[in-house]
Amino acid sequence: MKRGAFLGLAGSLPLMGIVTQSAREIALPVELRGGRFFAVPMLVDGRGFACWLDTDGSGFIFADSVARFALASRSVGPRTYARLPSFAPQRGVPPVVRDDGELAVFAKDARDAADPILSGFDAQLGGSWFADRIWTLDFKKPSMTMALTPLGAADANVPLAFDGVYPRLTVGVAGETLAMSLDIAASVAAAASPGGSAQAVATSFVRRAVFERWHSAHPDWRVDRNVSPSPGIDRILVPEVVSGGVTFAGVTFTTRPGDDVFEGGPLAGKLGSNAYANRIVTIDYPNARLRVE
Repeated sequence: MKRGAFLGLAGSLPLMGIVTQSAREIALPVELRGGRFFAVPMLVDGRGFACWLDTDGSGFIFADSVARFALASRSVGPRTYARLPSFAPQRGVPPVVRDDGELAVFAKDARDAADPILSGFDAQLGGSWFADRIWTLDFKKPSMTMALTPLGAADANVPLAFDGVYPRLTVGVAGETLAMSLDIAASVAAAASPGGSAQAVATSFVRRAVFERWHSAHPDWRVDRNVSPSPGIDRILVPEVVSGGVTFAGVTFTTRPGDDVFEGGPLAGKLGSNAYANRIVTIDYPNARLRVE
């Protein structure tokens, strides 16, 4: 852990979660929503401040949350930035360690406000929050801790690389090697049953070209077309995904309109929280180590 991040962490310990295992880790207030992790810290006045956790996002605070919680903000050209609020002792989360502790302010338009994926929370904590730390996410309990000691090299079982503060994986699917991100926030708005209302649930993403290649080569793999109110979102069930020494069984991947979540980068997909369901995932950012149990 970098010295600056450690000092900032040490100063914030009284405001964070419960210290466990002889002060080797800190438990954070979290819950799963649709299979995705959300931090649920609380302010001194008892109000909650829900945060969507995203290992593959940059992080933001909604403009209406900045106003509702009277958070100080500053503008730099067309952009506005704000910090997380102060939290109640033992009910907080650690501060953002990058970007001077600030998050971009995101003003939702009418389309965003109607999107189930962007509803029910105040901020997204992304790479600038996860960076320089060691995290364990237990999808079974669920629980989340921040460790104060590194993950041992011998305990890591999945090779991990980084693009800046964003974790990257190499995965195998039916003999094909693909570059993917580790994206615990990957979401799709889909109805659980025909005619039902769309709910945000965990998924993994894949580029349209890869999706169609898989479908052509493996016609027995289940494909569902137009699974979301948004047009052009299809889903494929991949029987097995392998990364390092870990096999993920029965992983569904969905497409996005125009491959928009890939922003023109080199990744073929994003392995999301649906792959890690019922698993324990430890990500050691400073040492680029990953363990999946």
